[in-house]
Amino acid sequence: QSITKNFRLGFGSFVDKNVPPFVQPAPNTVERPCPTSYNGPCVKAYGFKHHMSLSDNVTEFEYQVREAPVSGNIDAPEGGLDAVMQAIVCDDVIGWRNNSRKLIVFSTDAGFHYAGDGRLAGIIEPNDGECHMVNNEYTHSDKQDYPSIGQISAKLSEKNVNIIFAVTQSQLALYQTLTELIDGAVVGELKQDSSNIVNLISQNYKKISSSVMMMISNDLSDGLTVKFTPDCQESKRNKPECTVSVGGVLNFEVEILATKCINNGTATTFSIYTHGLNDKMRITVQTNCSCFCSKVPRQINSPKCSNHGTYECGVCTCAKGFYGRECECDTASPTVESKIERCKKPGSSDICSGRGQCACGRCKCETTTIEAGQRIYGDYCECDDFSCPRKNDLVCSGQGHGICGCDKRCKCQEGWTGDDCSCTTKTDSCLVNNTICNNQGICECGRCKCNKDSGYLGPTCEDCPTCEHRCAATKDCVLCKIFDSGPLTNEQCDRCSYRFDTVDDARKDVNYRLCQFDDEQDQCRFFYTYHNENDQLVLRVQKTKSCRRVLSVRSTIIIIVTSILAFGLFCLMIWRMLATLHDRREFAKFEQEREKAKWETDVNPLYRQATVKYQNPTYRGYKSSLLFFYEMRLMDHHDNSQVLKRDNSNDSSPIPTPSPPPNNLRVNSVVRLTTIFDDVRTGKVVAFDNGSNMVTLHMNGTKPGLTTIAVVNLIHCREWAVVKEPNDETLEPLFPIDINKLKKRQTENEAEKKKEASFINLKASRTGQALFRDIKKTMNQVIRWSNNDILINNTVRIVDPYRAENVSIDPPTQPINAANQKTSAKGDNDTKTHIIKLVDKFWSDQTKLASNTDSNSTTRTKSGNSSKTTDSTSTS
Repeated sequence: QSITKNFRLGFGSFVDKNVPPFVQPAPNTVERPCPTSYNGPCVKAYGFKHHMSLSDNVTEFEYQVREAPVSGNIDAPEGGLDAVMQAIVCDDVIGWRNNSRKLIVFSTDAGFHYAGDGRLAGIIEPNDGECHMVNNEYTHSDKQDYPSIGQISAKLSEKNVNIIFAVTQSQLALYQTLTELIDGAVVGELKQDSSNIVNLISQNYKKISSSVMMMISNDLSDGLTVKFTPDCQESKRNKPECTVSVGGVLNFEVEILATKCINNGTATTFSIYTHGLNDKMRITVQTNCSCFCSKVPRQINSPKCSNHGTYECGVCTCAKGFYGRECECDTASPTVESKIERCKKPGSSDICSGRGQCACGRCKCETTTIEAGQRIYGDYCECDDFSCPRKNDLVCSGQGHGICGCDKRCKCQEGWTGDDCSCTTKTDSCLVNNTICNNQGICECGRCKCNKDSGYLGPTCEDCPTCEHRCAATKDCVLCKIFDSGPLTNEQCDRCSYRFDTVDDARKDVNYRLCQFDDEQDQCRFFYTYHNENDQLVLRVQKTKSCRRVLSVRSTIIIIVTSILAFGLFCLMIWRMLATLHDRREFAKFEQEREKAKWETDVNPLYRQATVKYQNPTYRGYKSSLLFFYEMRLMDHHDNSQVLKRDNSNDSSPIPTPSPPPNNLRVNSVVRLTTIFDDVRTGKVVAFDNGSNMVTLHMNGTKPGLTTIAVVNLIHCREWAVVKEPNDETLEPLFPIDINKLKKRQTENEAEKKKEASFINLKASRTGQALFRDIKKTMNQVIRWSNNDILINNTVRIVDPYRAENVSIDPPTQPINAANQKTSAKGDNDTKTHIIKLVDKFWSDQTKLASNTDSNSTTRTKSGNSSKTTDSTSTS
């Protein structure tokens, strides 16, 4: 945005052709070609996908880049040129505008496939350079070969598209070579974390926008030649190219030469344009194949030449002392025009080269339109210090390399050379064995350029893949001369004419070829390097060999015995694991068989239970009595403990006067009380009032440091049992009681009791009240009594006798619209269905409980513990 506000962004991604050998053909890896170490989402390989057309929506661009699918291929190169070709030619898909500077940023950390590589996959049809995008995806990836570098360059010029290759350091050299073959392409190094991508694009965009290259359209007729002469006088790849600053003016002189008659004298047209821009100049040329003007006599002192020259064939030949197109200027007259002419560079019609003002016949060069530190100078303002070739956006490669001359050429300082003074003249980096490039090449810009015919490669032309190495030929001589071993005899050893040098570690000689072999006599490895020096082979041999460590007999025996024991222990663990699994399976089968068996239960007649139960003779059910607990903390009244119950749902007799409990309900005894609410309280008797039937229990607290005291009226208990008889030990001391906490808990307890009391409907049967409590525990809906009916959410009603068939839905009391009525009806039906399931489960549980009670009563009768059963509760 610091460069231009009128920009648009797009995004696409590429992988490679989804055909072998570029991808793994195995089915599991075709669908997920990413490495197993990568656990994120991964899609199969694809040629090119266009994710976002050109738009000014930066947020969408960031999202598309972040959500780009991850994929993979086998080989290192990728199918990037396929993606570049489609991005160039698919104008409608990408969204290129006609009058804009088009720029493609190609970002990768790998190489590229090009024309011919597709034959490896059996793809022989060449790339046609056309758009093949369907649903934003390249459809001819497996039908056409990769495009050639020439095709990419031609399409970039045809479509006026610039490209920036943003690549990592490992691929920088490859893409630098590629940019030399493509017009309008630049390359920049991308960091591994891509943190410099913004600066890279900005710098290279400035480099592209400050470089002007004149191009000629392909429709130039044969016989016409066009020559560009820029005032910067730069020339790259024999094409006119100049560097111009922002706001600067650059002039090109265009010379068109007709070497023959074109199209029999008819008009022909062609275009000249600047690369990367859509601005074109259409030129129409018509050759005059016969000179008719030569038949017309010339006019001496013609009025067309201001009476100061001869007019012939449309051109004035001025007399001495006059000049100008029409000979209108007099050199002897000091007129204003003559002073202006003094500001024109010979051969040019521009005043002060277009970069200054003419004052009194002298040029005053511009200073306000250029950047700080830059300078325009010269008699005609024809010179400057910023139009010379650049390297890394620095004129003449920067300070210390060279200065920019008036002729727009760099004048290199000592130690530097080249058009942009970027090449060093030093040869230190090319030296090897005191020779430049191993005598197999020349040193250019501090790098060796190996002779193509020599077969040598590498940074110093030392590697020769096609040459036979000397390691095998010198092995026996090294053994003989240095280590006094090997197969050679003394006479053969004396014939070894090499020069031998001993070193401490030959493996550190990274500049020489390393050889390593094993001595067959002692099985030790020896190392040495070789190189040529003054036409003699020099062998640098490491003094000591690298011998393998030989284990002693004792160590060998220990290793063998330990291995045997470890293997035996491993086998024992496997056997134990298998035996355990087998026992578990057999035990599971036994349990299944035991569950299937129908055994008749009985009781040992000699067995006496540790607890004794007493039935409250005054208990006959309840109608209007309420039970209150006065406790030292908030107690839980929803204990699910199960005890034998008496069914008094149909008993409506009034509660009689309570009778005193048995004599063994004494202080310090441990008792278990069952209330009419089916709550069970177990604790030590602290106090008991025989007159009011009030018993005070000391129970364990739910948390350390808490004491629970329960005061219970025995008239509200169905039964009680003595768990432990009293003894002479003193009563355990109680924890200190906080009166304020006691009052708070009592208040909360009373509120909870009142809330529970609101659940009781004295007019309803015990069965209805039990169902009410079960539904209240299960659902969070609004549940209340409506006379003797249970009403849920004010719509679903359960009437006495509270069976599943007694569940119904009340009609709405207020009119509602059709849409709300449909939604409300669906919700009521769902609630009704759920309530029916709860009612069925309630009655099923009641049936099972009654069956278990009858079974227990029958068992006691058979065993002789009781000779009488009454209402499913045994007494003894």
